[in-house]
Amino acid sequence: MERRTFVLATGGMLGSGGLCGAAELSKARTAPAAGIGAGNVAPAAAGSAAYLALVQERFNVYPGSRGVAMTLLSVKRSFVDARGDQFSLTFAVAAGQTLASGIYEVENASIGKRSIYLQRAGSGPEGTYYRADFNLLN
Repeated sequence: MERRTFVLATGGMLGSGGLCGAAELSKARTAPAAGIGAGNVAPAAAGSAAYLALVQERFNVYPGSRGVAMTLLSVKRSFVDARGDQFSLTFAVAAGQTLASGIYEVENASIGKRSIYLQRAGSGPEGTYYRADFNLLN
């Protein structure tokens, strides 16, 4: 078989496989997440209003297999309008416990578990402070 004939014959099969893969990827992006329905909050849908109701509540952060308790101290809104919701959360971890800046699984009984980037933001009477910034676009 000539090289040209081989490329033409197999190129169609490779191209059609790629299109099928792209179609499946497109379906995966638009499919609703499992477990989201009545009474459940989608991870990206928890805006500043959801967190305002949780100020002074306990959260668990998982730097490993064992959780560390932290308290949500404040929610600072930069803006909220039809275009989006921009806000920062400030958490306190008890004195003597520190976390490196990074992405952690954070859990609360009201909103469930989600991945959040936490950055050290100083210390105070409540312990070590960590900040999480959000810019949710509608």
